[in-house]
Amino acid sequence: MQKTHSRNRILAYCLAAATPLLLMALIFNFSLLFNGQYIFWTSQDSLGYIIQAEFLALASGVLIILPLIIQNSSLLIRLLRFLLFAILAVVFSWVAYDIDGMAGMLFYALLIFITFGGGTLFVFDLFTTQSRAYLTMLRWSLGLFLYVSLQLSFDLDSNIANWKDTPQVVPFGAAYFYLLFLFELILYPPLLYYLERKHSEDSFISDKIARINQRQTA
Repeated sequence: MQKTHSRNRILAYCLAAATPLLLMALIFNFSLLFNGQYIFWTSQDSLGYIIQAEFLALASGVLIILPLIIQNSSLLIRLLRFLLFAILAVVFSWVAYDIDGMAGMLFYALLIFITFGGGTLFVFDLFTTQSRAYLTMLRWSLGLFLYVSLQLSFDLDSNIANWKDTPQVVPFGAAYFYLLFLFELILYPPLLYYLERKHSEDSFISDKIARINQRQTA
């Protein structure tokens, strides 16, 4: 019963984290399906801004979200770690503003949450510190690897600032966000379940050993 509850909780978490990635992929994919038309407020320039902002999110994201993977039951510590997160986010948002103006700053702030698990960052305390640290680093490293791999595959310029003027940015964005979405649904749930189960088993064994040692020293 406990295992079933654990699986369901992990699947629900990963689904919540994957949903914003799917929405981003569909925004890019719309233009591919409908011959260059763009959904809602988007355009080739705005999609290019998104891809540029995603690079900054990947480059800085791991530094920003590290405070949030610190597990602590103290309300004061939680408030302090969120404050540190907010300060770092503001600093890098200002960098994005200097690069691409208000649009770049807004896209950057949005992509920090989408790329690293969405608003589910705030319920990360459901999982152990080891699981959260592992998942955070995995999201960052796979995202960066995908970004660079797709850049080479689509033969995009090494200067990311030029991407918004190229049509290749649209299939690039669709492929990138679809792959991140699939990782959240297929790769991360079994890994997260394994890490949580291993931690539970290790804790059980450690507790048993501690009790035996207590009896021997009593």
